[in-house]
Amino acid sequence: MTRLNLKHAVARKVLLNALVCAAALMAPVTALADDKSVTYQDQIKPIFDQHCVECHEGWFPKGGLRMDSLENLREGGKNGPSYFAGKPDKGRLINMIKQVPGRFSQMPPGEKSLTEAQYQLIRRWIEQGAR
Repeated sequence: MTRLNLKHAVARKVLLNALVCAAALMAPVTALADDKSVTYQDQIKPIFDQHCVECHEGWFPKGGLRMDSLENLREGGKNGPSYFAGKPDKGRLINMIKQVPGRFSQMPPGEKSLTEAQYQLIRRWIEQGAR
């Protein structure tokens, strides 16, 4: 091996080790951000209050689903449970928020649609047990 090839080999090894160390240091930070607890009262209720309760509260809520409290949300509506704690894709809530073509109309309709960040927050809340 020539002196130049040896320098390149050492440089590649140093660079590879630096990249591995950087990735290892970033992994716990990413895991902590993803594991942050989402609560109904602090993060989910304000979204539902702003986007959903106009149609889903009172004596005759649309679909029989009241979304004005966690207790009412847990009860579900005419079509059964709105969500299954720990299983976001199983319940209708996530499927209605993120329209499934040919199956559900997107909720809320029109300009009140949720942002991707709001959708992901609700999804994470359900994944964490919907408390």
